[in-house]
Amino acid sequence: MTFLARRLRDAVALPPVLVATVLAGCAGPPAPAAEPQPSPASYQLVAELCAQLDPEPLTALDGGTAKVREWPSRPDQQMSKCGLAASRRDPTAMHALSVSTTLTGSPELAQEGIPAQPKAQARGTWHEVPQLGDGAWIWLLPVDEGLELPDSSEPVAGRRATVYVARGNALVMLELMSYAAEVPGEAETEALLVAYAEEALALMIA
Repeated sequence: MTFLARRLRDAVALPPVLVATVLAGCAGPPAPAAEPQPSPASYQLVAELCAQLDPEPLTALDGGTAKVREWPSRPDQQMSKCGLAASRRDPTAMHALSVSTTLTGSPELAQEGIPAQPKAQARGTWHEVPQLGDGAWIWLLPVDEGLELPDSSEPVAGRRATVYVARGNALVMLELMSYAAEVPGEAETEALLVAYAEEALALMIA
């Protein structure tokens, strides 16, 4: 009788529990359990959000004094808006950032809240910003020259740029308005908005 035949004969004579034990001992190691996927971060509205943002990137553009503005909160609609600006008078320069935040019921609703990108005939350039998450995009309007501003003896240039971000249950829009003899280029403007978007969202994590 071969060795395998003896093993089969002995297995038949064993109680069912021991048979299962013998067979389990012949099986390979169990497959590792799948790691649970991390749940999306939850966000909350933050009182005086712009007062907690770093003003240095704005003041570094043309100097000036930083100033914070808070709009009345709307907790019934889970919305808030605030502003951070750096300005000077001589020569005239102002860089004003506004941050609008909205809480939605789910990440899906936040994604749906991102506005559609403009049509081809719209002014400026726009593109997605993948480092800020799915669906995030920025709109950079062209520079307007020769603008007349109050209390300014010389015309200035102006640019407006906006970025839209949905992350977790939060929908965030940041807009940067720049007025100066020479405003930041597109790359620098985008870098500023991306950095401030990340900073605002980090402060909003519940």
